[in-house]
Amino acid sequence: FFFTQNEKTALYTENFADNIHKTLSASSYSTYWKDAFHAGNQAMLQADLYTYLTDDILVKVDRMSMAHSLEVRSPLLDQEVIAFMARVPRAFKYTESNSKVLLRALAQRYLPQTILNRPKQGFAIPLGAWIRGPLRPWVYDVLCSKRAEQRGLFSTKRIHHMIDAHMAQKRDFSQQLWALMMLEAWLSQRD
Repeated sequence: FFFTQNEKTALYTENFADNIHKTLSASSYSTYWKDAFHAGNQAMLQADLYTYLTDDILVKVDRMSMAHSLEVRSPLLDQEVIAFMARVPRAFKYTESNSKVLLRALAQRYLPQTILNRPKQGFAIPLGAWIRGPLRPWVYDVLCSKRAEQRGLFSTKRIHHMIDAHMAQKRDFSQQLWALMMLEAWLSQRD
């Protein structure tokens, strides 16, 4: 997900790339992509509904709320709201310069402009800084270990290039490095 196809090709060792192509099967998301294809110009909204929302955003909200004994509901995910919005033309959902068009028009009746016009605030963690800071030794311990190299999945040279570029702040590889670290940590648990 965090790698382009070219980045994957550069990252894989030759042996691993050959094995991937031999065993390549249908994506677990193939049904969703077929459904999204038939959704026309709103295909990405449908794909997000079935993948990113359910497999990422809602999972995180559920875990964090349960960890703190909170019951959380997502009112805009009510089945009737979703069914209604599925029938609404795209122009009432988003434009090139405006998101949540219909919701913002409704909210103008109830909320002040200072709320409506403020920038989006996410919950992102400073992963890039953490990898360059307190997690730095762990990055090297995990990704540059003999065990990781012996697996033969990824190019050691490419891994070092990504780490060096990230540490020098030439490019933010935090998501890619984190994904590789989690994969290696998981594989190590299975050894």
